Amino acid sequence: MVDFQCTVQEGQIPEALRGELAVAIEKACHEVLGLEHAAEMPVAVEWIDIPEGFGFRGGQPSTTSLVRGKIPDGCDRETRARLLMRIGDEWCRISGKKQDEVIVSARDRSWLG
Repeated sequence: MVDFQCTVQEGQIPEALRGELAVAIEKACHEVLGLEHAAEMPVAVEWIDIPEGFGFRGGQPSTTSLVRGKIPDGCDRETRARLLMRIGDEWCRISGKKQDEVIVSARDRSWLG
């Protein structure tokens, strides 16, 4: 199982785009991690909204989203980097946000830190 948690500032990522973003994350995982079928490794995407006025960056209301994933153990550095860049690029393409408005990370599923 691959899990992604998308923490977004209220009003920054409209509900209408979330399905398309989730599909893009799933497709990136399957293509970059080499999974041919969704049944091999399902991808779950969860959304968490930070209420307006609760997230700030540089003293201003934040527009930054955090996309955090748990992926299968043993992913090499090059593959992980490709996956994260692909998700970030798709996020920006779909949402219209800039690269500095999304942080994408992925840890090994078994990592306990």
